[in-house]
Amino acid sequence: MTTISQSNSAVPTNGDMPSVETIKKRLLKRRIATAKKLAARVQVQPDGSLLIRRFTKTQQTEHQILMITFFALALTGLLQKYSQTTAVMVVISLFGDIDTLRVIHHLFAVILIAQSVYHIFNLLDMWFVKAEHGSMMPTLKDFKDLIEMMKFNLGKAAHRPEFDRYSIEEKIEYWALLWGTPLMIITGIMMWFPIQATTLLPGDTIPVARALHAWEAILATLAILTWHTYHTVIKEKNDSIFTGYMTEAAMKHEHPLEYQRIMAAYHYITEHAVATAPVAQTAQENTIKVAQNVGKGKEAETERTQAVPDRS
Repeated sequence: MTTISQSNSAVPTNGDMPSVETIKKRLLKRRIATAKKLAARVQVQPDGSLLIRRFTKTQQTEHQILMITFFALALTGLLQKYSQTTAVMVVISLFGDIDTLRVIHHLFAVILIAQSVYHIFNLLDMWFVKAEHGSMMPTLKDFKDLIEMMKFNLGKAAHRPEFDRYSIEEKIEYWALLWGTPLMIITGIMMWFPIQATTLLPGDTIPVARALHAWEAILATLAILTWHTYHTVIKEKNDSIFTGYMTEAAMKHEHPLEYQRIMAAYHYITEHAVATAPVAQTAQENTIKVAQNVGKGKEAETERTQAVPDRS
């Protein structure tokens, strides 16, 4: 008679599967860690006012490098495009000649490519290593916010929509940059190395690349100057990308949903720390007393043992 045996490894045991309590503890631990991270962004000033960290030092540095690189590329690129104009030729002469201007343009192009690779690496790390979607990912709420913001700007709505980490304008600017930068890099490399490019592509692609590169540069420059710079720096007077912080009033106005989440975490962590501090201190005092009593007990036991004669 043949006996069919089943492997014990096929049957899940309690040791292979975490209990419900273990899962709850892990989730609670993760939530507390997230709350601590959010609460750490709140900085209490000597006068009692609050500053909220908006960007890290790394994010500030990345933005400032991008800002300098963008304006350098825009200036040197547009000067080359309109180099036949008399006024532009005078400006070019300040750099030496057009060849020097072209070298400067290529240098900043390399910096832009390096920064783009760095940003892509950070995105991949966030998506696949940390398993986070990121605050810039489009959502259904963004489309609703876009409509509501248009109504508000046209005077058809009494209140602007409530934004979270980033507003709809900031997301549009980011995705425009994410779409435009690869186009500028690809067309720029084609114009930089036309012989190598035409060995793989038809010769007609070079004039097309030149036209796309020029018009995208003009579009991006106008968008940055008339929208991003005016809206952020002049209208809203938002300098958080340089200081790293926003005032409490600015956060309430610009990013109310994120502000509510940060303050909820801050109050929870603060109250939790105050509530547990006396308990922790009492527990520590009790531990010391117990240790002292145990030490005294051992000494007394030793004295009794020495006082009783050995009857063996």
